Amino acid sequence: MDLLLNLIHFTMVINFLLMKSKKKYHPDVLIAVVSGNFVQRGDFAIVDKWSRTDAAIKSGVDLVVELPFAYSVEPANLFAKGSIRLLHDLGINNLVFGTETDLDFANVAAKLLRTDTEFDQNYQDSYARNLNQVYSNAGLDVLNHPNQLLGLNYVQEILANDYEIDVNTVLRRSGGTSATEIRNKINDSQNINKLIPNIMQNHLKASKNVFWDDYFELLKYRIQSSSVTELHDIYQMVEGLEYKFIKEIDKSNNFNDFLDAVKSKRYTRARLRRLSMYTLMNVKSSDINSVFENPYLRILGFDTIGKQYLNALKKSIDIPLITRVGKKESDLLSLELKVDKIRSLVDDREQDFGRIPIMEGENQC
Repeated sequence: MDLLLNLIHFTMVINFLLMKSKKKYHPDVLIAVVSGNFVQRGDFAIVDKWSRTDAAIKSGVDLVVELPFAYSVEPANLFAKGSIRLLHDLGINNLVFGTETDLDFANVAAKLLRTDTEFDQNYQDSYARNLNQVYSNAGLDVLNHPNQLLGLNYVQEILANDYEIDVNTVLRRSGGTSATEIRNKINDSQNINKLIPNIMQNHLKASKNVFWDDYFELLKYRIQSSSVTELHDIYQMVEGLEYKFIKEIDKSNNFNDFLDAVKSKRYTRARLRRLSMYTLMNVKSSDINSVFENPYLRILGFDTIGKQYLNALKKSIDIPLITRVGKKESDLLSLELKVDKIRSLVDDREQDFGRIPIMEGENQC
């Protein structure tokens, strides 16, 4: 069976990618791997994973699978590492992702695999610009094309592991509104009805839209109530950043103030948002390593075609396939359950226990 997969955050602008994917590639099964309640740059998903799953199924996706927190809230290389392994376990043979430019990803990724992309940080410039300089030697501009960077990391993982997955791309519309821009407009109470599908308008109205400032006091409490040693043990807390966190949190009135105070040329805002997320959630390296060492597939929703594919997949898959959370699954999903519980302190909607996959025409939101 040909299987087309979109590796996406499933943002409010995903209809374009779905439409183009179906028209261009005619998949037998269309699968979306969706970041759960937290996204790659260290932000909260504005609406929860179940609302976005409902939107995905109603928009024509056949099967929706959750991308775990341990994979989704990561820099591009680790995001791709966890994601592509999950996709391989799903049995896909075609991957589709959006990109800003028409690039020969296979050839460029192969070249990068043969190239040492490690570099000594030039502290007169930002980390992002240092990284871009490395990639520019291969003719790439990842600073202005972040989706291109993610795409290259996807393909590098496929090639490095000899996965039999073909790569396809959909060009992003020039001048289109990005998910980040939509997020900012929502946060500023601007009208975005013309920018998003009706299905997402309904979910935005029906659910609590969450942002970092909703959790800032909880972050402040976590930092102020933790010792230096406890903060040092947080995942990715390196080079004395725990001292900087302690120093700046008292002076900050909101999350953006805090980021501005901590940010330097060495650390990008995206990295610091992720680190702040790990701190808020009290995430340790062992939590992340456990998910990478013990992968699983969490099913969020499906239609009739997706259900048929799942039934076939059960016969061959060698990792746990989870459709509901019970005692046995709680141990495997311990990190996901913890971060979802903290999200629910503001959102007040149960995200895991008692939830079953959304099925087309049966239990949609």
